[in-house]
Amino acid sequence: AAVLELGAGTGKLTRLLVDQFALILAVEPDPEMRRRITALCPQSTLIGGTAEQVPLADASVDGVFVAEAFHWFAHERALTEIARVLRPRGALVLMWNRPTGPPEPPITAVEQLLEPDWPEAIEMPLDLNPNRLPHARDWPRAFSQSAFEPLRESQFANPQLVDRDGLVAFFGSMGWIGSLPEEELLALLDEVRSRLTANEYRLPFETHVHWTQVAA
Repeated sequence: AAVLELGAGTGKLTRLLVDQFALILAVEPDPEMRRRITALCPQSTLIGGTAEQVPLADASVDGVFVAEAFHWFAHERALTEIARVLRPRGALVLMWNRPTGPPEPPITAVEQLLEPDWPEAIEMPLDLNPNRLPHARDWPRAFSQSAFEPLRESQFANPQLVDRDGLVAFFGSMGWIGSLPEEELLALLDEVRSRLTANEYRLPFETHVHWTQVAA
């Protein structure tokens, strides 16, 4: 099968998809991200583009995957484009990792450091549920007027074990931290690292998977 990944980022999901499908097309608008994917996942075919303007022909893929990104899309426009590039009965899979509790062991000192600047309405330190953000709460509604069948959902336990650098990188991947000026960003991440005392941390995630097909 040929599948398309939208908003591929640095290729975390892409690297898993290449082991499962014959052809992987990865669409990512950011050139820096595309350079990372090229280096980390050369088996995929990388394409510059967006979910609202997918640079592929009609009915060209069997499935579309989106990880940690659909809430950023213009939902109705993206669904129209996704339906266009999918073959008849093609599948759409959306997924997010969401926390089920705090890190183990606790990272109280890091929380105290970040608390003054932590975004409102997002619980510290692992609340990645996009439904808490105003622009993302209503994304399922877009499917009611789309070419797709009703969404189905499953949830899977997906705890992550990371070392100190891995946890620092996790914080650095958060949008409000990653968008800081480089000097400020590096100083903040150095301070985060200095407040982590364990060699390993368990992040209690679960993966929420939503899937559907183009209606017959």
